[in-house]
Amino acid sequence: MSKQPPDIYQQHFLAHPRLWGWGLLLGWSGFNVLVLATTKLMEIKRDGHDIAFWQPLSWELSSAFMILLLIPVGVYIHDRWLANLSLKTCIGFHVLLTIPFSLLHVGGMVGLRHLCYWVMGADYYFGNMATELLYEYRKDAQSYLTLLLVIFGFRLIYRRLQGEATYLTEEEEKESAGSEKSPEILLIKKLGREFLIKTADIEWVEASGNYANLHVRDSVYPMRTTMDRLEKLLPADFVRIHRSSIVNLHRVQQVQAMDSGDHEITLYGGKTLVLSRRYRDNFKSQLSL
Repeated sequence: MSKQPPDIYQQHFLAHPRLWGWGLLLGWSGFNVLVLATTKLMEIKRDGHDIAFWQPLSWELSSAFMILLLIPVGVYIHDRWLANLSLKTCIGFHVLLTIPFSLLHVGGMVGLRHLCYWVMGADYYFGNMATELLYEYRKDAQSYLTLLLVIFGFRLIYRRLQGEATYLTEEEEKESAGSEKSPEILLIKKLGREFLIKTADIEWVEASGNYANLHVRDSVYPMRTTMDRLEKLLPADFVRIHRSSIVNLHRVQQVQAMDSGDHEITLYGGKTLVLSRRYRDNFKSQLSL
């Protein structure tokens, strides 16, 4: 029996989450630009004024472009500094971030509009600075917080489909938290199903905000933990090679020096990872053992 299309789409989604994420964002942005530009054009003409379509189109395109440009910055700030904070504190910081987000959005948007109007041989007038900044901030704050919910909703759906690694029992988690012993088996919960993986089957671990992604063959399982804690719990043949990655020494095929002073680690299967200078000596000592 042939595989049903939903399974194919799900596998592609799990294999290419960034492609899907950016595809959805670009699709939503394009649709939004078209709807808002045509709506403004119709409103202006309904009031008895005449305006070329390129003008409202440039307004919406410049706004959408700046928002798309700022999304990776906001995601990086969250994953780098805010992910491990309490929910209340994290939300508070994001509310504060709506201010620089709005200023950067408006500054870039107005600059692009001036450029577009100059190319078309016209002049662009933004309006009264104080009034317009307040007007734009109200919209930008709503857009920022809405995008925040959408992005993390997307991540939640992805992790739900992907599966999440946990300890077998709460007792095992408590025991491991108070000792240096690593569990030999982890429990994977995925779409209402549960199955087990061996710790030794983990090829490498990648930091992802307040999660650590466990790479096991062609699958990736997030685990809610920090890299520092996981480094202590994993067996001795798991070694930290970068601030954001840990590798299973049994999966290392070769190590090659790079001009930057770092080294490149190649795993069986062809995956390459960076061994930073900070962790080089410890890696070499563990590798020799």
